[in-house]
Amino acid sequence: MYALVISTLAYPLIAWWLHRRLEDLLEPGPTRRLLVFTLASVACWMISSGIDWAFPGQVIHLL
Repeated sequence: MYALVISTLAYPLIAWWLHRRLEDLLEPGPTRRLLVFTLASVACWMISSGIDWAFPGQVIHLL
């Protein structure tokens, strides 16, 4: 459960940071927005997986 909360809170920070880093490389538009969304989503997934790995007792078992 903590992994979900922390990764949700981390998403806006990561997306903002990526958006600023990509300003010099890509012009504003859908390509940059899609790249920021994809990279921020992957980063949050990695954060969530790391928390689940570090604290296996907190994992939500859906199946």
